[in-house]
Amino acid sequence: MSPDTNHREWYKKFFIMTVIETIAYRAIKATLDTFALIPPTVGEKISLFISKIWYAVDKRHREVAIQNITHAFGDQMTRHKIKRMARKSFFYATNMFFETPRAYAWKARDLSKHYTVRGLSHLMNAQMKGKGVLMFSGHIGNWEISVHLNNLSGQQVCGVYRKLDYAPAERYFHEKRESQGSRLYPLKGAVRWILHELGLGNCMAMLIDQNVKRHQGVFIDFFGRKACANAGPAHLAMMTGVPVIPYFFVRENGKYRLEVLPEVPVVNTGDLEKDVFVNTRNFNRVIESIIRRYPDQYIWYYNRWKTQPLPD
Repeated sequence: MSPDTNHREWYKKFFIMTVIETIAYRAIKATLDTFALIPPTVGEKISLFISKIWYAVDKRHREVAIQNITHAFGDQMTRHKIKRMARKSFFYATNMFFETPRAYAWKARDLSKHYTVRGLSHLMNAQMKGKGVLMFSGHIGNWEISVHLNNLSGQQVCGVYRKLDYAPAERYFHEKRESQGSRLYPLKGAVRWILHELGLGNCMAMLIDQNVKRHQGVFIDFFGRKACANAGPAHLAMMTGVPVIPYFFVRENGKYRLEVLPEVPVVNTGDLEKDVFVNTRNFNRVIESIIRRYPDQYIWYYNRWKTQPLPD
């Protein structure tokens, strides 16, 4: 086969793939934009029905959820309450498919109808230090509705995110996540962009409660069990000296609340290994405290404790 023929074949395959991905993107956009039009009460009924089926047929995630909740609250809850919380976790996850597109469609002028804000002064005080702000959160409540964080806080907030594997879905969510003025950077290679945004005095937000590989994290106690936590945020905070502010979006009384917590002091004694551990532990303690306040809004079906220390 000649080089010209190879090129033609490559361009043909590229064209076909582009058309397929464009059609898929438009289908995803049309579907989720339609979901945004469904009233909350109707969306919740649909989500309840779907989540019951999901909970019944997905044995693996159901058992992970029950096991995780048992480890965290087994001394405080009956088996019945543990299973009820697991089902609630499945329900909230399902309902995000209706909540999130709906939030994407809200106008900035109408946010007070949907959000309440608590503790914003903590972020404002941190911002006044003029160094930028490192913000962290976790997978509790609906973290996707942070699309309006710029408008709710009055600050330029950028973020780091994990890219979706499916290109059409990645395109849709990236466009929506940036629709209110945030700039989002893929996790791979994000350090230079984080430093860039902090250097401009902006806020940089990230979710830090995912399981990571041993070489990427340190082992901290999370609900009394060893969990491998991302050490990157601690390294960044120590290297830059920027203030660190926790924030969370939780559901409350039919609305969503942005809760901004006090600045977490960063320990920097010069003992790098120890300081990274202490800061990572302190950041995750804040996340655990919020989960304890809103336990049914956490993603218990996720295997947060997957990576474990090597045996001695």
